[in-house]
Amino acid sequence: MSLVVVGLNHRTAPISLLERLSIPEEQLPKALAQLGNYEHVLEGAILSTCNRIEVYAVVSKFHGGAQDLRNFLAEFCHVAPEDFVDHLYTYHEEGAVRHLFRVGSGIDSMVVGESEILGQVRRAFGIGADERMVGRYLGRAFQQALRVGKRSRTETAIGRNPVSVSSAAVELARKAFPEQSLAGKRVLVVGAGKMGKLAMRALAHAGASDVTIVNRTEERAERLAGEFEARSLSFDQLGDALAEADIVLSSTTAPQTVMDRKMVETALERRADGTSLLLVDIAVPRDVESDVVDIPGVVVRDLDDLRGVVESNIGSRIGEVVKVEDIVTQELDHFLEWEKATEMAPTLAALVSSADGIREVELEKTLARLRHLSPEDRIVVDHLSRRIVSKLLHGPIKRAKELSSGKQGHVYLDALRELFDIEDDI
Repeated sequence: MSLVVVGLNHRTAPISLLERLSIPEEQLPKALAQLGNYEHVLEGAILSTCNRIEVYAVVSKFHGGAQDLRNFLAEFCHVAPEDFVDHLYTYHEEGAVRHLFRVGSGIDSMVVGESEILGQVRRAFGIGADERMVGRYLGRAFQQALRVGKRSRTETAIGRNPVSVSSAAVELARKAFPEQSLAGKRVLVVGAGKMGKLAMRALAHAGASDVTIVNRTEERAERLAGEFEARSLSFDQLGDALAEADIVLSSTTAPQTVMDRKMVETALERRADGTSLLLVDIAVPRDVESDVVDIPGVVVRDLDDLRGVVESNIGSRIGEVVKVEDIVTQELDHFLEWEKATEMAPTLAALVSSADGIREVELEKTLARLRHLSPEDRIVVDHLSRRIVSKLLHGPIKRAKELSSGKQGHVYLDALRELFDIEDDI
């Protein structure tokens, strides 16, 4: 068995490719069902966010399993392999676990220390478990990744003054104006989910006071607007809201674009002051149709454009990243110890069972020749045979457990199986 992760993220692929391979949360059960049909896949979980798509799996064979995961991405997302294979990364065994722990801690994110990722990892784990695709091995890895995330945020300052993709988008919008201020700007937030709420919080911090929220579920938009003293509109009023906005921050979970060229052009024609429009699209898949960028008077920014903002803020967090890496290493050592102990346990159990079987056979032969012994004496002989076997195995078992925790643990495990003729599949 091997733990393998195959994926793409903001460092290896452009947003145009990430959106083609993204898997909406409501499709994850269907995706996991398909993943489970591949020959080498034993367990699986899928992490799909605005800046990454990763498939984690326990596989029976590494090379065959890794190819299964690549095939899954191509087939489920309907994307030709040649379009994304050059952007893929693949980790296995210890490297896969370390990668998962770094993701959970927030240091592998576009925005280092972001607050959303831990919840996204938890949901990926929960959905995988609900669909019975997460077993003991992958479950342990994800549980420990969540522990890494919690420790990172309580034992370091990586999550202090939390930054998010939404807050980075607000910062990008703020820097788009000469005065670098959002005071007096008319802001439209499209989407009232987690990203929208984080955007509202960042806008309030940036001094924006004229904010409108549009969402497909009107009640949700009204609740969020009430929380931040903003205005809410129904989704069919999106065109009207566009005509009035200076800045649009869009982060819906819609499977297709919600603002096309015609809608944006119409909004611009209705603007009385002839001002330009800034669209910041942080949705995956994107909310803004690609050819909107060609409209005069419209500036479109997406996740690819956030990288400059993010990188300019990384300096203050470098010291905390080092501390988080130490936590990742500590927890990885704990996981590897558990893994080796788990691997060793069936072999040791088989060894004890084999020795006890031999003891019982030999004890029966001996007692058959000692028929003069009383029942009490027979019990004494039985206890003696058990103590002898126990003492003979105690030292080797203790030493085997100690040796299994080292880097060459698998060598000693194989030797133990060979010496005592224990089947590998026990």
